[in-house]
Amino acid sequence: MDTSYLTPMAHEVISLAGEVLDVLRSEIGASATGKKTEDDFLRGVQLHLRGILRSARKYLEDWNYLDDGNVREFRVGVKKLLTYVDKTLATPYDQRGEPEFK
Repeated sequence: MDTSYLTPMAHEVISLAGEVLDVLRSEIGASATGKKTEDDFLRGVQLHLRGILRSARKYLEDWNYLDDGNVREFRVGVKKLLTYVDKTLATPYDQRGEPEFK
């Protein structure tokens, strides 16, 4: 699915990911490709974020960000993002706002 077809709430996930880490925004935005629905995209993001939380230090190390950031601070940001994704999935689709393009 093209990110232009995401509702504003779902699209905000990508923006919030960028506030946590720039490469996380890129990964999450790219992960929309091949997804059939917005909920599929969001469920994929949930899985990805949970995996990151299990090994946050390794994730930062793999992207050469370990020296640039605090692992604890990064984990807090990922947890906040995951909470937002959960909230978005719990919100009925028709209440998430109108996609930019239909």
